[in-house]
Amino acid sequence: MTSLKNETTTADFDSPEHQAKLAGLYRDFDAAGLTPLWRTREGLMPFHPEPRAVPHLWRWAQLHPLAARSADLVPVGRGGERRAIGLGNPGLPGDPYATPTLWAAIQYLAPRENAPEHRHTQSAFRFVLEGEGVWTVVDGDPVAMRRGDLLLTPGWHFHGHQNSSGQPMAWLDGLDIPMVATLDQGFFEFGPDQVRDTSTPDRSRGERLWGGPGLTPVSAAGQPRPASPLMAYRWAHTDAALRA
Repeated sequence: MTSLKNETTTADFDSPEHQAKLAGLYRDFDAAGLTPLWRTREGLMPFHPEPRAVPHLWRWAQLHPLAARSADLVPVGRGGERRAIGLGNPGLPGDPYATPTLWAAIQYLAPRENAPEHRHTQSAFRFVLEGEGVWTVVDGDPVAMRRGDLLLTPGWHFHGHQNSSGQPMAWLDGLDIPMVATLDQGFFEFGPDQVRDTSTPDRSRGERLWGGPGLTPVSAAGQPRPASPLMAYRWAHTDAALRA
């Protein structure tokens, strides 16, 4: 029986004729919009993590005065929409991102200011750092924002902010902007120019339905339970639970 052998040797791969054909193959790959894995594997699938973001510290003693100065110079309204100052990680040049999946910013609302309603596919959380007296109105439901509270704003919910007090207020915004951008799913829509509900209830409608012990509403027939139905997790409750 005659055995079949691969007659191509290493020397054949180094020959001028072989290299010329290989160069032609790569040109044809480029023309067809193709990239061979054997030339990109190390970049696509490294043997160990290679994060671009680096550890970094933003000090509140520096951030808060800068945010306050911006209130004297930058109005809140259509266009920029929010007085929010993004935290750019030094390891992510060109991108105003805190991490590859998170956009984070300090948002500052001066006394008696209203930030207009809008909505977007990105979801948000807010952690209140300074002040009292702002309500975020999420799909027409005014939700109080108090120092230490964590608030959630699911994607594609209209939301605006109103400061009913005589004091400024600042909080940390976090949105999954870079992750949604990677999925090509980021888009935005303006809402009404005026806040739809200017009331300032101690407990929002969502908290009355979902935030206390006892019964919670059953979803309507055929309607799924809303995502993140509770919009605020109160520091007072968190502190009490930790103490207990």
